[in-house]
Amino acid sequence: TSSVVNMLTPRTSADVQLEIKDPVDPTALTQSKAILSELRPSSTTDNNNNNDDSLSSSSCNPKALLTVAKRLGDIPADDTNNASYLVTKQQCQEAFDGLSDEERQSLLNIHQRVKLFAEAQRKSVVDMSIEIPGGRAGHSVSPCRAAGCYAPGGRYPLPSSVLMTVVTARAAGCPYVVLASPRPAPIT
Repeated sequence: TSSVVNMLTPRTSADVQLEIKDPVDPTALTQSKAILSELRPSSTTDNNNNNDDSLSSSSCNPKALLTVAKRLGDIPADDTNNASYLVTKQQCQEAFDGLSDEERQSLLNIHQRVKLFAEAQRKSVVDMSIEIPGGRAGHSVSPCRAAGCYAPGGRYPLPSSVLMTVVTARAAGCPYVVLASPRPAPIT
């Protein structure tokens, strides 16, 4: 006599409840919207659109950005010398040149591997179109105009974050790439 062991418990559709969750925490969304509205110059506010979900403005008030950054601890609150927090290409090059030979070579090797894979990956995603009953269906692939990348800094800088986001965005054909990092370290 053989006994049957159920590995899975049978369920009917009535036994399963549909649970739809919002992927964004409501508190985080509220806080983010408040920060964004604080950063936008009032002159760019669209008076015809009072929709709370509208985040279409791409302008940013630099003074407000510094104020928010200080309040959130990304810039020292006692910074009164109005230092520039934009890093120039020359400063990036100087930081790169100041790394040890081993660090510099590691970054160059990783950059080449990430770039090679990202370019191959981009080539594998192509425009396509097929005949379907009643017409055609398909998709086209194009890069976004701008990419915002984040590199963790501070005590545990992650140069891999720079490489994995910036190099990938460039390989995808994105013409404008911005990198942000709190308290950047020379290696990032």
